[in-house]
Amino acid sequence: MFMFILLVFFRVQVALAESHSLIYYYTMTHGTADLPEYIVVGVLDGYEIQYYDKNMEVTVPRQEWMAAAFDKSYWAGVTVTQSGFHGIIKGQVTEWLQQRNETANYHYLQGQFGCEVNDPSPNNGILKLAFDGRYAFSFDKDKLKWIVHDPIAQPFKEKWDNNVKMDHYFKSLLENDCVNLWRTYYAVGEAYLTRKVTPEVSLDARKRDRWFLYCNVSGFYPPAISVTWFRNGQRVSEMKSTGILPNVDGTYQLKSVLELDPFDGKVYSCHIDHSSLPDGKTVVWEGNSKEDRHIGLIAVCVLILLSVILGGIVFLRKRRKAYENIRANQNLRC
Repeated sequence: MFMFILLVFFRVQVALAESHSLIYYYTMTHGTADLPEYIVVGVLDGYEIQYYDKNMEVTVPRQEWMAAAFDKSYWAGVTVTQSGFHGIIKGQVTEWLQQRNETANYHYLQGQFGCEVNDPSPNNGILKLAFDGRYAFSFDKDKLKWIVHDPIAQPFKEKWDNNVKMDHYFKSLLENDCVNLWRTYYAVGEAYLTRKVTPEVSLDARKRDRWFLYCNVSGFYPPAISVTWFRNGQRVSEMKSTGILPNVDGTYQLKSVLELDPFDGKVYSCHIDHSSLPDGKTVVWEGNSKEDRHIGLIAVCVLILLSVILGGIVFLRKRRKAYENIRANQNLRC
């Protein structure tokens, strides 16, 4: 659940270009005993590789290849590092809440810390924080400055910009430690992370207040993918898309939607570009011809006419039977 919330808040758009990342998603809660005080989830190239919360004694690996590569003492060391980061954030937030007389109320902090590795392009460091669901501020490692995205974070900026030692510590973590750690983890999981799984693609039309055509793409890896719609061979824009979503088995899925007239006699197709498909894949939906609409109306009229005829026949039979019963009764009286 926490992983879902964090991924929604810090949604990453996946492009076709090759890119890698090591991101830690951090959540701290204040004023509730129902949830752990803080949670840290490590994600390597879109895969959850480690998890820790305050109620646990040690960080645990989430992938078999991570568990096989590092022993218990390694994970104990990871926990120390994550606890240290939490200590820095918690101390600052607690002091700020005390100044605002907010210590008795419930609050939560979300953070994203990590790096994007885009060799040969420069690597990007990521350090963002949100308070009570509001994107508050981020760290510019090159300028050693904090950028305010919500006025609520202004007191942090004024204080943290002057903490040169801490800012240099964060800069080193983003530029050196994170990148080196990504290389270590990627080397361990490269065989799994570089595999290619071909997507399954299907089309289906559904009617609500209008007609929509759905292109369902599921079970693919890596997540970089492109979906394009065509009408009679001409490219058209989709109405909406779910975006790339994770499956429980480590693959991904998405659904793209196009509004259409199913009786316009045109041919619709959904084209998929993915690294597992050298030539791409196109699925065609031929739809219904214009005549189908008229055929449907004719069929309805025929059914109505048949109902009328059958009703007439039944009515005449009943009248005839009633007449015969009357004649029979008259004969008996005679």
